[in-house]
Amino acid sequence: MVLPSNWSSLTPAEQLFVVTNLERTARGLPPLAAMDATLDQAAAAGAADGNDPTPPAGYPALTWASNWGGALGNALETDYLWMYDDGPGSANVDCPSAGAPGCWGHRDNVLISLSCQECIMGSAVDPTGWEGYPAWAELLVESQAPVQAAFTWAQVTPYLPADER
Repeated sequence: MVLPSNWSSLTPAEQLFVVTNLERTARGLPPLAAMDATLDQAAAAGAADGNDPTPPAGYPALTWASNWGGALGNALETDYLWMYDDGPGSANVDCPSAGAPGCWGHRDNVLISLSCQECIMGSAVDPTGWEGYPAWAELLVESQAPVQAAFTWAQVTPYLPADER
């Protein structure tokens, strides 16, 4: 995985969006096209409340998945725990032993199969959302309707090597 050359100028929420898309595109999955302000608000509520966010009532979501993580310092650490340290023996409380249904659940959510006619994401970090430490949340959605993009994948791709897009 190669980070975009403008990585340090992105907000933490944008960094989480980017790293989620890099995980998806590295595996041949379509990227999420944009961050949506309404979903960003839902993710912010999840980050603050210590819960996986959900689409707001009435939001035109066909399929969705979400993740929450607390006491994580940055988007890369969050991605690492969700993607690579989510099984038995990890900090994933939903994976108390091998074979538990919550093992690798965060990874499954990042890599959710979406047709991506209108795939979008909400992303947020609350700097003190988990016992005074940063809490992160993301909401990946296949929408039924066009959305107003707050930040797009197209804004990132010029800063990526061709094989990372």
